[in-house]
Amino acid sequence: MATNSIKYALRENLLTAAPDDCLAQVVDARTYSQEDIANEMIKRGSSLTAADIAAYQKLEAEVYADIIENGGNISTPIISTSFSITGVFTNQTDSFDKARHAIKLNVNAGTALREAASKATTQKVETSSTDPYITSVTDKVTGDSSAIKAGSVMELTGSRLKFNAADEEQGVFALTSSGEIHCATVIENKPARLLVLLPASITAGEFTVEVRTKLTGTRGTSGKTLKKGGYNKTLTAVGA
Repeated sequence: MATNSIKYALRENLLTAAPDDCLAQVVDARTYSQEDIANEMIKRGSSLTAADIAAYQKLEAEVYADIIENGGNISTPIISTSFSITGVFTNQTDSFDKARHAIKLNVNAGTALREAASKATTQKVETSSTDPYITSVTDKVTGDSSAIKAGSVMELTGSRLKFNAADEEQGVFALTSSGEIHCATVIENKPARLLVLLPASITAGEFTVEVRTKLTGTRGTSGKTLKKGGYNKTLTAVGA
């Protein structure tokens, strides 16, 4: 695998009142699919075929899902998981109610990934990008900024977020390991804030969010180039 640095650009920090504060935003990071990972294994001299690896990956995913569904935790060099429950219980006799409470799956990097991350290098790149810039994503119903309920209202804040909802190429997209889902139901569409529904059809698990727009300038004139801005944190979709 080629050696690359984590490229980042500095953007205005909209979370503080200081006029010169900046935040680092990772740019041009490649995402590897299961097929890409299988190909990397084969390049390293694995005796397994691509079909063998795909079958193993499918079985591993099924076992992981079964463990989680049955309330178990996972601890491997790749990931570690734990559960927490959100929502308020009125008193000691109150019980879990899906209408008021939610199970949150917490996923953290395992020892191998933490060690690898500590060895990664960075490269600052200059940019005068006018791409959409997402500073936060929140479940508007629960207030959670890491777990979003399927079918819930999702709030995105940042800058240059507004898009033309009539153009199917534009909008908010949830990117999962199995593909992308267009958040077609738009409640609010402003440069600094978007309110959209996370589709109920999204598969439970990790996803990222991306805004795509062709609008340019403060007046929202439309250009020909589709600009994309992804959120730099991984979110978790949970059942409604």
